[in-house]
Amino acid sequence: MEKRCTAVELIPTEQLPEEVRRFFVRSPEEICRMNGRIYLMMDRDVLSCADTAEGNTVLSAVQKKIDSKSGRSPKDIWYQILTDTEPRRIAALAKKHGIESRKKRTVILFRVKYPPEQPLERIFSEIAPLEEDDCLATVNHDTLALIKESEFQSEDEIAEYAAAVIDTMVSEGFTDLQAGIGTEAEDLRGINRSFEEAANALAIGMRYQPNGTLFRYSEQKLERIIDLIPAEQREKIVREFYSKSNADAFDEEMMETISVFFRNGLNITAASKELFIHRNTLNYRLDKIKRDTGLDLRTFRDAIIFRLICGMTENER
Repeated sequence: MEKRCTAVELIPTEQLPEEVRRFFVRSPEEICRMNGRIYLMMDRDVLSCADTAEGNTVLSAVQKKIDSKSGRSPKDIWYQILTDTEPRRIAALAKKHGIESRKKRTVILFRVKYPPEQPLERIFSEIAPLEEDDCLATVNHDTLALIKESEFQSEDEIAEYAAAVIDTMVSEGFTDLQAGIGTEAEDLRGINRSFEEAANALAIGMRYQPNGTLFRYSEQKLERIIDLIPAEQREKIVREFYSKSNADAFDEEMMETISVFFRNGLNITAASKELFIHRNTLNYRLDKIKRDTGLDLRTFRDAIIFRLICGMTENER
């Protein structure tokens, strides 16, 4: 039987079929199988051949040669962009891989407490409700970055989308998933900032609200202010506030009352409705806090002081 030669092509990135180019932009994988062909991302170009036994043999040999020379793990273009602070290198990567640099994007960072056996990126690709232009970047074994185009989406809509992703993953058994959202980057030059903010949002959120699932950097101003106070000063303020006489005042019911009251902007009527209690009952509880602590939470100044102290208390736990 005549032995046929396996045709191999070296294709410049910009000449790839659109769906293949999009795959490499969105995924950290270096091999794409599509429309009966295999594509292997090289340094500057893409090696392509038919998706056959012979083609797999050829590409496997080439890949081993590349890995042995570079000593690096499979490429992750988006991870390089997220973590590089040099604008020129970011611009070069974007140009090389056909990534539009002027689009507005927001980074959402997902983390699982108990990493699954399979790569998190692969699981997300199969389960999460990703949209067409969403891109994934593996940060480490338990953390995944989702780079979302946000040109026509508000910050609230981005948060709703992230919450929907979490709900979907939770329904599939990933109950330990948490996410941090950075602020929008005007272009690729700001994507590193959005990535750092998302990481900080996760870290701060897990510290102050360990049972929370979604944390927005833009909503953590108070927590970030608290973090600027030296630990010794925080401990001193907490000791001055709490005493044996008022320690019992902050049971679970009272803390829930305060949380709802704050969430409703110090509005007695709205908070009492959410708590399903009479407004007089809510005023009675607030009066009790005032007697025990000297702080009237119905005033903005005292509410801020109380929130700061509660934040310090959570931080010291």
